[in-house]
Amino acid sequence: MNVLPVASDDALRRQFAGMRVLVIGLNAEEDSFEWHVGDSLRHMRCTVELFFNRDGISQWGGLTRKVTEKISRTLLREPERTNERRLLRAAAELQPDVILVLLGSHLSPKTVAALRKISRAPIVCWCQDQLSTMGRQYMLGAGYDAVFVKDRYMQDLFARMIRSTAFHYLPEACNPRVHRPLELSVADDAAYRCELMIAGTLYYYRQEILQALSGIDIKVWGARPDWLVDRLPGRFMGRAVRCDDKVRATRAAMICLNTLHYAEVNGLNCRAFEIAGCGGFQLISNVPVLPEHFEPGIELVAYHSTDELCDQVRYYLDRPQLAREIAERGRVRAHRDHTYEQRLAQILRITLHRP
Repeated sequence: MNVLPVASDDALRRQFAGMRVLVIGLNAEEDSFEWHVGDSLRHMRCTVELFFNRDGISQWGGLTRKVTEKISRTLLREPERTNERRLLRAAAELQPDVILVLLGSHLSPKTVAALRKISRAPIVCWCQDQLSTMGRQYMLGAGYDAVFVKDRYMQDLFARMIRSTAFHYLPEACNPRVHRPLELSVADDAAYRCELMIAGTLYYYRQEILQALSGIDIKVWGARPDWLVDRLPGRFMGRAVRCDDKVRATRAAMICLNTLHYAEVNGLNCRAFEIAGCGGFQLISNVPVLPEHFEPGIELVAYHSTDELCDQVRYYLDRPQLAREIAERGRVRAHRDHTYEQRLAQILRITLHRP
């Protein structure tokens, strides 16, 4: 898919104002992918309804999410269909111009077929995750009008092998109303200041990389599975950071490390764009697609191995001014070329066959 020219906010509002979009997602939390998509569509002056397709059992009160998800998988053959009737009512009431499914692993092809019986709106999927999260592969069997994936390897493979759906490459994005520079208070500096931060779930692949950075002041923000053996004593902060807290953690760190998941063969995660948008200095795993979106060495810095990462960490810790200059160029690039509005405009133009 060719990258379309960047349009101004005013131009996007003129083109898409009043469009009705039903967004089907999974996560209602602030700063989630669904949250940013909804915020950005509203910024484009679209009429948006967010539908969260969590199974009925997982909505029971008094139980943790992990427990309820395990119960639902045990008791229900297709737990993702428990909300189907409610979803169909929402679609009938909104009469959307476009139905946008986020991720796709949680929506059965049977539900997509039922949606087509009550709505003539094109149904498309924006899969913002990597190969290991595909579950039952619903995304491949739903017969979407179009699927947008963030990994060029996935796009190339599925475009060659799957005939029922058109596959397009579409990377993730930043939200400039959230991912932007903030001035840090004295309290912020005390809470978030470190030499290197990383945000995201802590798993062994990521932890093994971090272990190599001996002697570095590291803060790890995010989730940590209870089965993981903690080999980073004192570095796990015990919580995730979202919205302004994420910005503060990014801005207070001298280096923001982005270890791409090993299943992201040739794609970037959301943190690549969020860190840049916040104005953080980013060290990121090198993948072939990276130069399409940022200029390595100019707007961020890429590493090929743990040995190279260790060398770069020490190099840029000794050159904070250079790191700040690179980070600022990354921020300008992210806000200019990599916003949710620009990505959603590409989805809507392709879906509705607009220039």
